[in-house]
Amino acid sequence: MMEDNKQLALRIDGAVQSASQEEVHLLRQMKEMLAKDLEESQGGKSSEVLSATELRVQLAQKEQELARAKEALQAMKADRKRLKGEKTDLVSQMQQLYATLESREEQLRDFIRNYEQHRKESEDAVKALAKEKDLLEREKWELRRQAKEATDHATALRSQLDLKDNRMKELEAELAMAKQSLATLTKDVPKRHSLAMPGETVLNGNQEWVVQADLPLTAAIRQSQQTLYHSHPPHPADRQAVRVSPCHSRQPSVISDASAAEGDRSSTPSDINSPRHRTHSLWRQSRPGSEEPAQPYCTVTRGP
Repeated sequence: MMEDNKQLALRIDGAVQSASQEEVHLLRQMKEMLAKDLEESQGGKSSEVLSATELRVQLAQKEQELARAKEALQAMKADRKRLKGEKTDLVSQMQQLYATLESREEQLRDFIRNYEQHRKESEDAVKALAKEKDLLEREKWELRRQAKEATDHATALRSQLDLKDNRMKELEAELAMAKQSLATLTKDVPKRHSLAMPGETVLNGNQEWVVQADLPLTAAIRQSQQTLYHSHPPHPADRQAVRVSPCHSRQPSVISDASAAEGDRSSTPSDINSPRHRTHSLWRQSRPGSEEPAQPYCTVTRGP
């Protein structure tokens, strides 16, 4: 558009210059024509005398030509003036256009600058969001891993808890059976002290006791026997060696040392054959529901 305005301004300038040149050329032609007519009228036709009528006709023609030349000159002046006004308007329009273009160019530069700034900020925001997304992904996978480990740990703890519960149930069952066996043995203690075996013999001054090879006592019963033994310790002078004859099956068990110590403290050489020193037969009592048979006897011999 600017190029078109420039070309239009150049055309207007050319038209103004051409009009000025035509005006100058027309004025020059009129001057030459008048000078020629004057020369012809003064000395060129001295021999010929023109009539007044012919002179008037020529004068009228010249006046008409002069009027036409004046009209053309005035038209050319008007065109020149009009072209100058158009040139002025065009220059003002071009100035306004230049100012508008400069303002638009400044606005465009501001827009481009703001766009570049916003684009940079958007890129920074996108990068920050990408980093935050990566961080969140890592945290998510870390939480998943921790949740899986916690689930596995909880499962392992649950398994251990189930095993402990089962073990506690087994121990409770064994404790109940031990209490039942202890109650049964407690009830049988007076009977065992009142019974005396007829097979009691004395060999070489030693007294034999026949006992069962193994008693079905649990750890709680044996601990109670040991507690009883420690609560009534035998006198060192009365402690005697105890010899157990081997049996063909299980490891032999020894009669409570507390009972033996009590017998030693209360015995005298005169009552060796008393019921307290007789051989006691302790039969094995099986657990409720157990079909295990009684074990064979073992002979316990007290030394001198």
